[in-house]
Amino acid sequence: MRLRDVLLTSIAIAGVVGSGPANAADQLVIGYAAAVTGGLAPYDSPDGVSCRVAQINEAGGILGKPVKLIIRDTKSDAVTASNVGQDLIDQGANVLLGPPTDDGLIPIAQLALPKSIPVLSVGATQPAFPVASPENGYLVPFGDNASAAGAAEVAYKAGHRKAVLMIANDVGAYSAVTPEYFAKAFEKLGGKIVGRVNYHHGLADYNAQVTEIKNIADKPDMIFAAILVPDAGVLVRTIKATGLDMPVFGTDGFDDPSFPEVAAGGAGLATFVTHGFPGEGSALKAFYDDCTKRGFKVQNIFFGLGGEAVEVVKAAVEKANSFDSAAINGAIKEIQDLKGITTGSITYKDRGGVPLKEMTVMQVKDGKMTPIETVRPSWVAAP
Repeated sequence: MRLRDVLLTSIAIAGVVGSGPANAADQLVIGYAAAVTGGLAPYDSPDGVSCRVAQINEAGGILGKPVKLIIRDTKSDAVTASNVGQDLIDQGANVLLGPPTDDGLIPIAQLALPKSIPVLSVGATQPAFPVASPENGYLVPFGDNASAAGAAEVAYKAGHRKAVLMIANDVGAYSAVTPEYFAKAFEKLGGKIVGRVNYHHGLADYNAQVTEIKNIADKPDMIFAAILVPDAGVLVRTIKATGLDMPVFGTDGFDDPSFPEVAAGGAGLATFVTHGFPGEGSALKAFYDDCTKRGFKVQNIFFGLGGEAVEVVKAAVEKANSFDSAAINGAIKEIQDLKGITTGSITYKDRGGVPLKEMTVMQVKDGKMTPIETVRPSWVAAP
């Protein structure tokens, strides 16, 4: 049995047969309502969280005490997420980490609010979450409004002026609202939105949508889509196969190692903004390397964000010098210029739960994900 499996088994046992809720003064208890299985699993990371906890405990814990981690599977379902959140609160969690969509996070934060328990998303980028839960809701990744603004600046700088938006309503706010954030930023720069095309995740092909794009009277020169893998790959593959060859700009939904293979010949059409890249000498690569040695499987960038979520919690606990949930919650709000794992600086102070972070722009070259530049947008639409 690999170390990863041993750790996750130990975590599960601790959650089921533990001696009851931990006293807040005794140790830090992190509860993680994670999309371990289901369609959202690629955008969450129990392994990344588990690895960072293992590193911290090996180094002596936090405030001299080992961290207890309890993971529960939301099965990528919002109703299950709410039930799991209540279970973790009942288990005595001082801090909660949540699933990668706002429809799962918001109910958990509402349940946690009476005890002032902070709730941090590991993979969710929807700023609607902290807007709906301003007292105790936080993103660990950048917000969709920021990544959309970054994509707009990159696209406009590349010479694009007419964009069509891909819109879906079946993945929380991510695929419905993020394109509208892009539209606001793109139009502010001087670009124009010439159409909106609806779709549903899980399509076998995008021929109907591509045909609709081809028939737009005011011809677009680019597409923006906040779309998840494998659909992101299917979309660009379909575009390439139909001879449209139109560039597609997006955000972190593209960022999965399977994208180049699924996209096939269409992979080169994509440019997307994401959280970081494990370049030589980076904190992210060091984290990946150490976790791999420990027996954990690095799936994608969300593994790094899992570690970063724990890093934010650690910094807050140490700043508060307490395991008390309310004290930790208050300390998160004051974090400034924290050195992260995916990025060099994280600031929550005066940010309304959405951290200020630098973003990485990626393309696929010779079949491999390749960083092109970094971007910190000059203007971001309000959530």
